[in-house]
Amino acid sequence: MKKFIALLLAALMACGLAACVHGVTPDATPEPTEEPIATAGPTAAPTEAPETPAPAERPSCSLEEYPKVDGSTANIPMALALAQVVTGCTEDEANETIDFSTTDYAYDALAEGRADLLLVYEASKPTKEKHRPETKFDMRPIGLDALVFITNRNNPVETLTEAQIRGIFSGEITNWSEVGGLDQPIKAFQRPELSGSQTLMLDLVMKEVPMADPDIIVVSNTMSDVIRDIAAYDASANAIGYSVYYYAQNMYNLPDLKFIAVEGTMPSYESINAGDYPYINPFYAILPRTNVKPIVKNIADWLETEEGQYFVADCGYVPYMRGLDLSGK
Repeated sequence: MKKFIALLLAALMACGLAACVHGVTPDATPEPTEEPIATAGPTAAPTEAPETPAPAERPSCSLEEYPKVDGSTANIPMALALAQVVTGCTEDEANETIDFSTTDYAYDALAEGRADLLLVYEASKPTKEKHRPETKFDMRPIGLDALVFITNRNNPVETLTEAQIRGIFSGEITNWSEVGGLDQPIKAFQRPELSGSQTLMLDLVMKEVPMADPDIIVVSNTMSDVIRDIAAYDASANAIGYSVYYYAQNMYNLPDLKFIAVEGTMPSYESINAGDYPYINPFYAILPRTNVKPIVKNIADWLETEEGQYFVADCGYVPYMRGLDLSGK
C-alpha cells in the first residue's frame, strides 16, 4: 500500500495538489515544499455555512504526535494534505505516515485500537452489523461523493435511468440495444462486497434487488482494477462498471472512458454539490466516542468548521457544508 501511495502522491503533486489550502498553511517549521445506516443520500442534511463562523484553531502537533489515520482509498489525497497542514511535514514525510487499509478494514482498525481517526466512506452491511458504528463511534460527515457509472468513450449510450441500471446489474438487461445502444452484449463489472463502492451500489442503486452472480457480472478486486477492466475489455464499447466520483475523476482517470449520466444528469462537482445527481452519499471523519486523543478531536472539530470545509474543497472534494464560495473548484 505504501508503494501505491508513493506513486499516487507523485501523480497528485504533478497535477498541482498542494498542502496549502484556502487560507491554511502548514506551520513554518519544518518548512514544507511549495508544491504541494444505508441511505439514498446523505444521512443528514448538509450544514449551511454560518453567517459568523465560530472560531476554531487549526490543529497543530508534531509528526511524532500525529494520530494514526486510516480510511478509504479515495480519501488518501485528503489524508496526505491533512498531515502536512497539521504537522508542517514534507510531502515525503506525509507519505510515510499514511498507510490506508481500505474502507471496511479501517472500521476494524478503529474498533481494535489500531487507528485513532478514520477518513472514510460508509461501511458495508456486514461491517455495520459487526461494529454498529452509528452508536459505537463519533461519525462526522465532512464531504460528499457520488457513485458513478463508467463505460468506453465509444459507447453511444449517454444516459441511463435508475431502473435500467438496476436491470443491467441484476442481469435482467443483457444487451445495449435494450437501452438505446448498439446490438452488443453488456459486460458488467462489480466490486467485492467489503468495498466502499459496492456498499454504495447496494444501498443507493440496487436497494432490495439482488446483484447478478459473479459469473455474469465479473468482480474487480480494487478500485483501479474495475476502471482498467472496463477500458481493457475487448477494447470495445460494451463494458460498464462503477466507482466513486472523486477516485474516477481525480485519481485514476483514463482517457478512453467516460461517465454515463443518470436520469439525464451527468456526475460532476457542480451536480454533486447542488444535490442534483441521484447517487450521493457523505464520507466521514470518524473517531472513538471514549478515550479520544485531544489532537484527534481537534482535527475532527476543525474539519467541520468553515475553514476545515474549505480545506476539504481545496483537496478536490465536495464539502458537506452548503453555502461556501466554491467558484473555481
